[in-house]
Amino acid sequence: MRNYLSQAQQEGLVRFYNHEVFYTTQNANFPLTPEEQVRAEIYAKILCYYRYPAERVVFEYPVKMGSSYKRVDILILDEKQKPFCIVECKKSSIGESTFEEAVEQAFSYDNHLYAPYIWVTSGKREIFFKSEHTLQGRRRYELTDLPKFGFTKQLWYKLYEAWQSVWGFGKDFYEELIAPTLRKRWFARLILFLVIFMICNLLASWANITWLTPWAMEKKLLQKSWTFEHLFYISASLATLAGVWIVRHSVVPSDLLSASKASERAKQRNNWVIIATILVLIPTYFWLKIFFDYDTRYCYGCKPCAEEWRCWWSFAHFRLYARTERIWEYLTPSWVIVGVQAVSTLLVAEIFKWYVTIR
Repeated sequence: MRNYLSQAQQEGLVRFYNHEVFYTTQNANFPLTPEEQVRAEIYAKILCYYRYPAERVVFEYPVKMGSSYKRVDILILDEKQKPFCIVECKKSSIGESTFEEAVEQAFSYDNHLYAPYIWVTSGKREIFFKSEHTLQGRRRYELTDLPKFGFTKQLWYKLYEAWQSVWGFGKDFYEELIAPTLRKRWFARLILFLVIFMICNLLASWANITWLTPWAMEKKLLQKSWTFEHLFYISASLATLAGVWIVRHSVVPSDLLSASKASERAKQRNNWVIIATILVLIPTYFWLKIFFDYDTRYCYGCKPCAEEWRCWWSFAHFRLYARTERIWEYLTPSWVIVGVQAVSTLLVAEIFKWYVTIR
């Protein structure tokens, strides 16, 4: 940015003397304060980099706010001499809170001027916004830069702005709805539980199709009283136990443990993990039954219904998969129950906390 200021000085656009800065095109001089130094640099960048004509740049533009007037540091005008970009300049040494206040100050100007662009800068840090009028008021989304002079009429820039609008909407949605929720401890724990159970279910499904299912088929257990549903319950129960054990410190409060020795406390916690696992498996079982209801009668060759959900655990359905795809026999139900596992674990943790208070 200093290079643009040097270029502006060489072209006679900006002059420094006696602790003052003189803007030739504005025919105005101001005391050379730290904030004025930044404004001089930004002014030079507007003329030398963004190439906006000097006659479209106005200093100290008055804005009537209530019974008084405020003044915009720099206002760039469009070809109709209407506000195009509000530029708010602050000294380079300001902190984060002061910078945010400057952003809000620029927004307050925009509520009266209706400029399509806003630029807030301290020299070291700068932020750009596109501002649009909607039925709900002014809507602003962040840009990566200010368009150079004449670029707003070019097709590629219109496409760029359309993308920025979509990106801005997504960012606003995240910051207004998702981010506040993520900052809540219960939601962060829920996301953690979801990820852990997804990994545990994936590993359990892989182990099931790699070892347990071949063993059951070799022993011909599936031709007697077992079905693939029983094999799934084995792997799902182990995955639930492993997931609850991994997050045991979040689920089982220390106040539930009465032993004094570390080894005894570990045993007590593991016992509570088993109890928690059983409590989590109960709603998981009923949720699974809603999607994969099966009357447990072994179906060896019933092909007509093999593709229906109610015959998910049949041998005919299992044979529909190629050998390399058979993991989906267990992985699909695992994805169906993973949300219930996470939510149930979160609720069990709260139940344990409640139990501590009444015990």
